[in-house]
Amino acid sequence: MLKLSPFEVAEAPSFEELSACVRCGMCLEACPTYRELKVEMDSPRGRLQLMRGLVERKIEPTPSVLEHLDRCLDCRACETACPSTVHYGDILEKTRTILQPGRAVSWSGRFWRWLSLRVLLRSRAARGALLKVIWLCQRLGLVAIGRWLGERRLLPKRLGGAIAQDVTVPFRSFRERHRDALDVGRNVLVFAAKGERRARVVFLTGCIADELFAGVNEATVQVLTENGCDVEVQAVEGCCGALHIHNGARGEAQTMARDNVRLLRADDYDAIVSNAAGCSAELRHYGALLAGDAQAEAFSQKVRDISEFLCELGLRPPRSTAAVGRVAYDEPCHLLHAQRISDPPKQILAAISGVTLVALEEADACCGGAGIYWLQQPELARKIAARKVEAIRRSGAEIIATGNPGCLLQIRSSLRAAGLSVKVVHPIELLARAYASGD
Repeated sequence: MLKLSPFEVAEAPSFEELSACVRCGMCLEACPTYRELKVEMDSPRGRLQLMRGLVERKIEPTPSVLEHLDRCLDCRACETACPSTVHYGDILEKTRTILQPGRAVSWSGRFWRWLSLRVLLRSRAARGALLKVIWLCQRLGLVAIGRWLGERRLLPKRLGGAIAQDVTVPFRSFRERHRDALDVGRNVLVFAAKGERRARVVFLTGCIADELFAGVNEATVQVLTENGCDVEVQAVEGCCGALHIHNGARGEAQTMARDNVRLLRADDYDAIVSNAAGCSAELRHYGALLAGDAQAEAFSQKVRDISEFLCELGLRPPRSTAAVGRVAYDEPCHLLHAQRISDPPKQILAAISGVTLVALEEADACCGGAGIYWLQQPELARKIAARKVEAIRRSGAEIIATGNPGCLLQIRSSLRAAGLSVKVVHPIELLARAYASGD
């Protein structure tokens, strides 16, 4: 039977949490995996029964049981659909934590878990070195060759899937581009507000996003300063821990949460801003993750998604009237379902006069990215993404706007594979371009 350490027992979901589901079935059609597989154990209520059986030690964590739990994207669409307010995401993450130590993992699996969770996500220097190598491979054409081989199934599945992601690695990260903005004494990058100062914010750029989405971070700073914000970026900001907690490394996520909370004083800022839905969802969770820590609770209360913050502040409309095109907004799961934020990004897009908003069917459905789910469950991720691609095709959109790095990567690569020439951007990029055009 499953053996639990005292730490793991303390971290297990409670009986009350596990018993909240009334098995009404409202979650079934909201669940991406159930819609594809039509298997009860691949639905939220089915997985809750499995997790309850595991925690109560009525069933063992057999390969079949683990497979059903591993297939969950943790998109939390079931929480939006649930009339009983079941905190499914928290239950799943706690259960993955107590299961992780007892898993039978190959040496290669252990190596990749160590490399990704403990090295690359935690070390800015290690990430930078790896991405410089990838940048060089792109310049030499090796990535294009790898993509060609992957499309013909001539590479291992996971390697082929990783290369297939439509990623363009810039040579310099966001921080490298702005070394001249560094306040050496305080070890922060400082960007001054334009016009009347309305707020002082700290912008958390994300770990991977600092490298892969340097342009989105540039746009975010531009938009914040255009709206009268003094912006600070911590030079030594750490990973938020979202990928760790989704993959059963709750203890490591708590360590990173403590580091980030101690790094800055929330009271010094009007808001802690993020432009990544997955990150802001986890940053908002710090108060619960570090229960009893007053600083963590204060930190969580200050966290805002960039679109949410701009709407609260009062968006300064751009003066540009340049045509942008037909734009459809796709809802990131951890913005819509985890944070209940839907209208602010649409309000920002509507404020850009050159944007023609078009409807996107099932805009609230997961794209199949889900952090690194596309790498862990490539076949199922592709099936889920195919529904999104067809919805985009029917919409007639020229541009898809979505506010999460994983969604940007997944939708871009899926559209490219389908042969659709549709641009995929962050809403803030469109707003930044409108400000620049107006100037």
